[in-house]
Amino acid sequence: MYIAMSISFVYIMQTLGIYNSKNIVISGLKSINSQMFHILLDACTNARLQGVSISASGASPNTDGIHLISSNGVTILNSKIATGDDCISIGPGNSNLWIQTVACGPGHGIR
Repeated sequence: MYIAMSISFVYIMQTLGIYNSKNIVISGLKSINSQMFHILLDACTNARLQGVSISASGASPNTDGIHLISSNGVTILNSKIATGDDCISIGPGNSNLWIQTVACGPGHGIR
């Protein structure tokens, strides 16, 4: 069972951090110019991100789009991530990730 979260923000300069959560859906989120990570999932289970739009200057270092840490069952679909660093950064302890139809660039892609 998923709990739907409809979140929309523009020109927010902070990270959307989700910690120790289960059955999350984030759909249609738009994040512009956040510092460090735009979205952080830490120790989450069964998270679905779809239709996410993330952007930061291509010249901005250390602006990962989505950062995953110790999460299981994360699906990222139909999203556009344009940042100066990693589009999606996969930290330690993750399992069962599914990433499909994600446009990345100008940064480093998925790492």
